[in-house]
Amino acid sequence: MVGKLRRLLLRAPLLLPLIAVTGGILGSWWWWLAALAFLAASVLRLWRISAAVALFGMLAWLHGYALQQSRARIDKQIEQNDLVVLQGTVEKTLRKGFVLGNGFCELSVLVRGENDLSVGDKVKVLAEPTVAQGVSIPGLFHAENWKRGLGIAAECHLVRIEERSRPFSLHTLRAWGLAVRESLANSLMPAGTEAEAGRQILCALVLGARERAEEEVLDDFRRGGCLHAFAVSGLHVGLFSAILLGLLRLCRSGPGVSRWLVLAGVGAYVLMTGASVPALRAYLLLAVMLGALILRRRFQPLNTWCFAALFVLLITPHQLFNAGFQLSFAVYGALCIGLHICMKEAPWFSPDSYIPLRLLNRWERAYRNLDFWLRGVVIVSLSAWIVATPITILCFHTFNTWSVLTNIAITPILPVVMCCGLLHLALGWIPWLGLLTDWLAVKSAGILLAVVSFFGSWPAAWLPATAPAERQDILVVGCGFGRSFTVLGNPGLVINPGNADNVQFSTYPALFHSGFAPSVILQTRPSTTYTQGAAELHRHFPDAELIRVNELTSERIRFHTPAGDYMLFFPPPEYSRSTVDNRQPLIRWQGDDGMSVLYVGNAPAAILHHMPTESRHADILILGENDVYPLSAEDVVSCGARCVIVLPGVSCKKPPEADVPAVWIEMRDKDWIRISPEGIELNGSQWSAP
Repeated sequence: MVGKLRRLLLRAPLLLPLIAVTGGILGSWWWWLAALAFLAASVLRLWRISAAVALFGMLAWLHGYALQQSRARIDKQIEQNDLVVLQGTVEKTLRKGFVLGNGFCELSVLVRGENDLSVGDKVKVLAEPTVAQGVSIPGLFHAENWKRGLGIAAECHLVRIEERSRPFSLHTLRAWGLAVRESLANSLMPAGTEAEAGRQILCALVLGARERAEEEVLDDFRRGGCLHAFAVSGLHVGLFSAILLGLLRLCRSGPGVSRWLVLAGVGAYVLMTGASVPALRAYLLLAVMLGALILRRRFQPLNTWCFAALFVLLITPHQLFNAGFQLSFAVYGALCIGLHICMKEAPWFSPDSYIPLRLLNRWERAYRNLDFWLRGVVIVSLSAWIVATPITILCFHTFNTWSVLTNIAITPILPVVMCCGLLHLALGWIPWLGLLTDWLAVKSAGILLAVVSFFGSWPAAWLPATAPAERQDILVVGCGFGRSFTVLGNPGLVINPGNADNVQFSTYPALFHSGFAPSVILQTRPSTTYTQGAAELHRHFPDAELIRVNELTSERIRFHTPAGDYMLFFPPPEYSRSTVDNRQPLIRWQGDDGMSVLYVGNAPAAILHHMPTESRHADILILGENDVYPLSAEDVVSCGARCVIVLPGVSCKKPPEADVPAVWIEMRDKDWIRISPEGIELNGSQWSAP
């Protein structure tokens, strides 16, 4: 056993230093990993490796200390000033903001706001510090985890840009690459074709321009479990290098020249696609492999894997907390293990592997190659799925049941789509021939989408890593800027899902990850943006009934779902309806377990006054705010509720202490509350009175 371990460490001398660096980045008691790595190297008398462990561990500690000092400086600057002056280089652009960095051993600052900056710009901005977002529902986009993975220490709102310049730097090279990618993406997606799903897939798969894909296309790949095809990683780098090497062989280029050209060509491709961490990792692995072939040295996959991880972590330690980094390196390790198993696995269908290749005829050789390819695809895909599933559950709280089958099915299609896309980029400018390459590229992408959609439509293809909500559960989620949505029961009623952006980033993910499947979607506001939001949610839940309040004529609506009875009460006819809030209904839910909920929202107080006395009483009261006819403290007390929830952005008058219900919760903008038979959960913790 000791001998095998020693041989393993001699073949992969960077494994123990990588373990030490990982422990150093995690910090705290995780330093025992570094100590264990040093002890193992010393006991096995691998003195050079033990020295490397000590050196790399010290480098990790020094880098971590420098980052702590950087965070302290940023925190001090933000805490002491209402407005701060920030200087640095734009490292990443967002839809409405950018990430501002100051180079090596320095943390970045996220600056939100409309701007026309691009990657590589050196700027001086005036910004206003903002409060960190609250804890999100498990599975939703977690802003704090995202910022931690990118090394972002604080968040600010842009006031104005005071100075800007564009000196040459590594970020300038990335900006040039992204500009080339934008130009090539326009070739794949000419003006007027932005809605074609095939072209969206081509831009995302060939160039990594995922932002050009609409949400419906992303949903298909997400449900199919192959959204990784849209992130430039080892898959894309491997396909591109194989295609480029094949073209060079057709041109009868020698191995020595071909390897150098592949190295340069793939480097340009990685730079053009944004030089993401998975792409850099794949390029480092390719560079080491080609370098070993050029120098006629042995290539050890495990040691190369450790080298790439060390290279990334010593420069950007925060990448260890990035889900993309974790998936990228974990899946690569699984692929190596799967390939090793495949090489040792006996043939499934072809002739016995012990029969010499020269004794086989042409068809038997082709049959053997097909058997090896099929064996490799199945074993390698299964290995990657086994390793990626726990990380996906921990980071994204989702589970793809059939993704291993989807990835096996699309394995022969992906190279075809990649080849057709690159062929069109190279030859699309030639008259007539460009039409043919364009048709081939779009057609192959359409076939890929059809296959992914087929597997994604299977039952339970994409599941949350949480149990379904109970029938009597309630969920209230703040979406920011005073907006919120409420879910009563499961399957029950969703009230005001918000606009299309709210549905995409908050409402639907919250329902999915919390285990809710609504049977009725209620839109109480008649504006176009809310109409679009309700329609978007209905697209995700086509079996749910969509009710728009402005289309109702009755003054009282009643319907039943598996979660209980719902009744909508509207203002009396003589009541002034000059404002939108004065036309809002009051909703009463009577659960099958006997619990009753009164959702007042922004409805006027007159509805409560005209309700029958027996309908006015409820166990839970959910309050909004009507600026003209608000509920008084006496109205709140008259409902006899044991729990009152005040929606975000509402300044509700609290009753006297003697009449306050047992539970009174005033929500903030990003808070979320879940009420179940087990109790009240506020932002992931059991609620307790202050």
